[in-house]
Amino acid sequence: MDKNLKHYLEEIDHYLILSEGKKEVLAEIESHILEKTEKDFREISKENIQKTINLFGSAKKVAEKYLEGFQIISPSFKNYLFRYTWILFIIHYSLKIISYAFNVDFYLLSFNLSIKGIMQLLAEAPATWIFDFGITALVFYLITQTEKEINLSWPKLFSISKFKILPLKPSKLKIGIIAGLQIISLLVYFKYNTLFFKTVTLTHPPEPLFEAAFSQFMSLLVIGLIFLDLICSILPFFFKTYWINLINNGVYLVVVIFLLSYPFKEIFINPLLDVLRPIGSWILVGTLVIVMFDLFKVLISMIRTKKQ
Repeated sequence: MDKNLKHYLEEIDHYLILSEGKKEVLAEIESHILEKTEKDFREISKENIQKTINLFGSAKKVAEKYLEGFQIISPSFKNYLFRYTWILFIIHYSLKIISYAFNVDFYLLSFNLSIKGIMQLLAEAPATWIFDFGITALVFYLITQTEKEINLSWPKLFSISKFKILPLKPSKLKIGIIAGLQIISLLVYFKYNTLFFKTVTLTHPPEPLFEAAFSQFMSLLVIGLIFLDLICSILPFFFKTYWINLINNGVYLVVVIFLLSYPFKEIFINPLLDVLRPIGSWILVGTLVIVMFDLFKVLISMIRTKKQ
């Protein structure tokens, strides 16, 4: 066999994914090339075969002609593919959040789901989604190849249409509540130099919960976040955009990640209260979940608004 023809057929073989009859298809292509060479050039030579190969086109295009009707994953499963991927991701990633929050180890078959740090937890999010997408795609590939009629359930609970579009109209009640909290927090901070107390009684001055430096830092951080919420609640009077919500959630996300990852040493005035540290971590992880969910709702609102 001609060297160029052999190489061409080998290349076609790489693209053919037929379960049966692959040799017959390659033999048929070889026969067509030789017949066309003889018909067009009246002589089968190395140069003429190469000319015919050039006329046939790339090996990939030739292989595709023999794959018409063959499907890797049925097009009807496209919506199911992403829906089931998200369901699997929510379950999978929730286990990792629990592992981090409660410092427990999870093993699923030979896979370790344990998370030891906030940065690892965040880095695992895209990796987990890609992994779950691959698993879901593999399952749908196997279902498609069985060529059997299989009816899959459509989980309506996870439908994007179930999420209400967040209103862009500013809420005067919300602004009033946040403004009230801002004033109270500033008054308390200027009087006691902190917002966090271990005991509050009418007969004695309140006793601070945290060590002075950490207490001031956290108090100013809370005051700053309340001020950010107030600004983001007022801005919709002037700008009707979801970017305000997105930036607000983004700032909260950065703050929570910082607090979870930064190794604060001296926190409580009384060292015996260090047993409360895990509770603080759980509160921050809970806040992280709420912020992520709110961020998801904002993104869904942006997408659905653009489609309308």
